[in-house]
Amino acid sequence: MRVGGQAIMEGVLMRSPNFWGMAVRTPAGEVDVQAEPFRSITRKSKLFRLPIIRGFLSLAETMWLGMKALTLSTNIALGEEEDLSKKEIAITMLVGLGLAFLLFLAAPVLGTKGVGYLIGDSIENPILFNLVEGTLRIGIFMLYLVGITAASKDIKRFFAYHGAEHKAIKVYERGEDLVPENARKLDTTHVRCGTSFVLYVLVLSILVFSLLPIDWWVEAVFSRVVVIPLVAGIAFEFIMWSAKNQSNLVVKVLIWPGLQLQKLTTREPTDEMVEVAMASLKKVLDKEDEARIKPDATGQLVI
Repeated sequence: MRVGGQAIMEGVLMRSPNFWGMAVRTPAGEVDVQAEPFRSITRKSKLFRLPIIRGFLSLAETMWLGMKALTLSTNIALGEEEDLSKKEIAITMLVGLGLAFLLFLAAPVLGTKGVGYLIGDSIENPILFNLVEGTLRIGIFMLYLVGITAASKDIKRFFAYHGAEHKAIKVYERGEDLVPENARKLDTTHVRCGTSFVLYVLVLSILVFSLLPIDWWVEAVFSRVVVIPLVAGIAFEFIMWSAKNQSNLVVKVLIWPGLQLQKLTTREPTDEMVEVAMASLKKVLDKEDEARIKPDATGQLVI
């Protein structure tokens, strides 16, 4: 069974095929664990399960679920009772998407236009334009990661929970008992990490964006917005394919940059953090077991 997860505030979210759950360390030092049924939108239609389409839809629902869990975990970690509404979560996501639009779409295009003006001539070749634009975009992303890590101790703890999430999943995938001792020998990288996914999107965008107009900066920016779902879908298919073939030498070379980039977004977790991640994973696995084995009308267990 394939499982995935995300770091949240003082805890970890885990997803299995039919459930999502989270475990959060409370101010009292206890572990708050909860889980709910989850049915991916990609399972509601054959169209939604087509390659590339399923990737973008999975990304969208992962962002929504991650924001929901991050909000809930923040309330638990801070000992607050009030939860954000769906409307407030949606507004928060829109603000985040707006900042991402400015940083990773508008800024690289305008920056590339600016480079052309600085050298005294506009960059008219689409391939050259997108090489410069893509380099700026990757550079902005790297600076963003370094900047937020240096500016906040909370981010470092968040990244440590990210490492704990990876370790817990790797222990499960190795078929070992979900105890912190089994995670100590493992590193904090994972081939299906979202950090690698973002890098693949950035690199693939250089290729895809080279087919788009570059004359007017507004047209250039919004044409990129339109094809982002395509790029994200392709990146999703690549990351799923690479996870199944990671023992292949060529695949190892292709995924190596993403694994190295994860050193910026993960930190070595404590045993207590790994314990939280494993509690979340155990919860969704238990829910899956309960869903498969249910008593029938006579009280007999059926699978």
